[in-house]
Order: sequence, then C-alpha cells, then structure tokens
Amino acid sequence: MRGRKPLPKELLQLRGTDRKDRDRPASVSGEKIQLADVGKCQVSGLQSATRRTRDIYWRTVRKVAALGMLEESFLSQIFFYAVEYDHFMTCCEDIRKRGAIIPGEDKNGNTILFPNPAVAQRNKALEMLLKIGSNFGFSPVDKQRIRVDAEDPKDKKMKAFFAAIYEDNDEGEIDDQ
Repeated sequence: MRGRKPLPKELLQLRGTDRKDRDRPASVSGEKIQLADVGKCQVSGLQSATRRTRDIYWRTVRKVAALGMLEESFLSQIFFYAVEYDHFMTCCEDIRKRGAIIPGEDKNGNTILFPNPAVAQRNKALEMLLKIGSNFGFSPVDKQRIRVDAEDPKDKKMKAFFAAIYEDNDEGEIDDQ
C-alpha cells in the first residue's frame, strides 16, 4: 500500500469528513467501552507499575475511548505501550543527564569512552512502541485492515481462521480446511 494509512471510520465521523462512498468497516470488532466506563479498565500489573506508566495508560485509554475505538482486548496492549513509553522516557532522561558517551577506565587505568547503554535501550523501546502501536492491533487502522482482509470472500482460509477465533463453539471439533 502506498501513501499514508487511511484514517479510521470513527475519527472521520468525529471530524465530520466521513462519506458514504468511502465507507469502511468500524475499527472495533467487540463491544466499545464508553468514556464514562473507563474507570473499569483495570489490567493486571497496573498497580505495581510506576506512576508515570499509570498516567500514560489512563491518558491513552481515555483518548482511545473518546474516539470511540476502545474495546477490552486493547487494554493489555495499551498497558504494554505505557510500560515501553515509560522505559523510553527513562532512557531519554539518562541520556540527557549522562550523555550519549560515558567516560570510563580500562584494566590499565586509561580513560576510554563507552557508549551509554541507555541509547541502545531507548532505541529498542522505540522499536517496541512502534510494533505494539502498529503490528499488534493497537492502531485502529491496522485492526481495520485485518478485518477487511478477513471479509474478502476469495480468502476462505482467512475467513475460517477468524471465525474459529471469534466463535464460541463447545463442540470441540476443529474444522480442517
């Protein structure tokens, strides 16, 4: 796909720029969590997280709920996002404080320069932020793209895969296709 990612349907509706000729499926496949119900969006590990992580989590949950794109399955991904975001900010603070290059000594007592390990950790945290935000469905556009692919009538294997995930079937039989 070329160009920028298409905006989610809910965001276009909020802006007042949605058009019927460019209609796309909703980005939320489950039940939407309303902004008034955000206080019930607890995930395990949130209480033991740092204050900044909790702040990032609640701010992100409120933002996604205000857009009308929050569902329960997003909560753990938002938590992971908040943890990585906090780690990214901690690394940035360390780099600002100590610099990208740290002076040290070798075995002989000579002064040598070492790269600050926080630089590599910051880059890894940024990579994880982007993966969580895009590849794992945190981005409503990516979730919408998955749903569109599943709705393709030519791709029966993909349709069967999503049907197996979302159906509550107590028969215990697996449908081979």
